[in-house]
Amino acid sequence: MPQEQCAPGNSGNAGRPDSPGNSGNAGRPDSPGNSGNAGRPENPGKPDNPGRPGGDDAGAAECAFAPEGGRTDYDGGRDSLRAHSDDGIRIGNVAAGGGHFDDEGSTDPFFGEDGYQEHLAAEYSSITHENYLKWEFVHPEEGVYDFEAADAVVEFAQAHDMDVRGHALSWHSQNPDWLEEGDHSPEELRGILEDHVRTVVSRYAGCIQQWDVANEIFGDDADATIRDEENIWIRELGVEVLDDVFRWAHEEDPDALLFYNDYNVDGVNAKSDAYYDLVQGQLERGVPVHGFGAQTHLSMNYGFDETYQENLERFDALGLHTAVTEIDVRGDVGEDDRMNDEDRAGAAERFETVLQACLEVDNCNSFTIWGTLDAHSWVPGTFPGEGDATLHEGDYERKPTYCVIQRTLVEHQEGGDSWAEDAAFEECRGILEEAGV
Repeated sequence: MPQEQCAPGNSGNAGRPDSPGNSGNAGRPDSPGNSGNAGRPENPGKPDNPGRPGGDDAGAAECAFAPEGGRTDYDGGRDSLRAHSDDGIRIGNVAAGGGHFDDEGSTDPFFGEDGYQEHLAAEYSSITHENYLKWEFVHPEEGVYDFEAADAVVEFAQAHDMDVRGHALSWHSQNPDWLEEGDHSPEELRGILEDHVRTVVSRYAGCIQQWDVANEIFGDDADATIRDEENIWIRELGVEVLDDVFRWAHEEDPDALLFYNDYNVDGVNAKSDAYYDLVQGQLERGVPVHGFGAQTHLSMNYGFDETYQENLERFDALGLHTAVTEIDVRGDVGEDDRMNDEDRAGAAERFETVLQACLEVDNCNSFTIWGTLDAHSWVPGTFPGEGDATLHEGDYERKPTYCVIQRTLVEHQEGGDSWAEDAAFEECRGILEEAGV
């Protein structure tokens, strides 16, 4: 999830100001070279589960947080997103909490807001911990883990037949002070990192289908250089440690899909090239890298990179899964906290374009919206004057964007006539007609 994202600089679509190198979108603030497909090298560590993340093989680890009798079917109703979220594509959202929810007297939406969990279960088939699995929350003191919130999210997912994306095992941001300001030798840091990865992944073996193993490791400069100053692991242990974190995670849960995840990779550009080259080398060394995640934080103040699908396809051609991991589309808002009608229509079109791209790529099987209501979104607090980035507003009323996603999913699975004629989708047809979308 984006942590302090600043505004413009790219000629692409999103949000970081000082990122002159990317021609793609842009989105996250703090957070080299092959642009073609170099064949499809073997990926010896990749689980054989091209459909639903995690697979359902008999040999898969049993989730320790599953309800008695295992996961049960959960029906959100035909007029929902999860009704059209199948083994080919999981539609997700976040368990909102931590981070920007720090106003006096406020509670995290996941635990404290009436109707929030019911909404997630009704609409989505996948969930991501927004903050509860980041180091500052789950590993607040050296040698001390706090799994209470993270466990609750996994238990909720199991009870409502939802997949889980784990976010994130290593990152340069949201680390605890004891780690960033501690006086640890490289050998001690390596031990700390290995213990963290093994402890967290093994706890949720069989529960979490996809892990963001290494998050945002390249910068926003023109050459997309690796974060060898900001990222404590790379700075102190070298880039070679990336091989290790994937291997440790894979050893603890061989069935989980292991991803890189970043922003400003929404097209063929310097940063996505850097990932392509890195992953290609790791696959040749037999490192169990299984996926590439594009966060996709977009803005109506910037253009959209038309090479979005091409970029996913080249990672797919390497034998990787791909995922849209954190999508939202923000824009300038008025006093009513809404974009104007033109930008709202444009935002809906971008959601549709990205979803359609994912549906067209063989192993793009996870599409996660980053936030439910705008009140839960990180955007307004990070980009003053911008917002309207999610699918619902008010008391979970649907925006046109929601209905465009529903229409895209139904038409992909059942054909255009089904969505246009089925009475189940009457509400969304009315919303889109009124909005002129």
